[in-house]
Amino acid sequence: MTAQNSTSSRAWVWGTAAAVGLAMIGLGAYFVHVGLNRSNTISGVLGLFVSILGLAVSIFAAVQGRAALPRANPNGATRMSQQSGANSTNIQAAGDMTIGDSNRFGER
Repeated sequence: MTAQNSTSSRAWVWGTAAAVGLAMIGLGAYFVHVGLNRSNTISGVLGLFVSILGLAVSIFAAVQGRAALPRANPNGATRMSQQSGANSTNIQAAGDMTIGDSNRFGER
């Protein structure tokens, strides 16, 4: 991340926090003005819409995360191999893995 991106990201976060803070203060002042009974009704409706929006965002994130998962090979196993350096090898596989004798380290 460059210094320019960091500065613009930080400004965006502070601007969003200030806008949300001002909205909360304004909403509180409005609720004091309209009274407790009416503000309770309005809060319930706003809570419904916020929860529906949260559900929609979570479904969208789950679908996007699922699409980013690697696809399995035709035989059903996901396998990846990587080498670096002279004698270094890293092999990763999905599914059941057996390490040593019956998954027990140091026993024979």
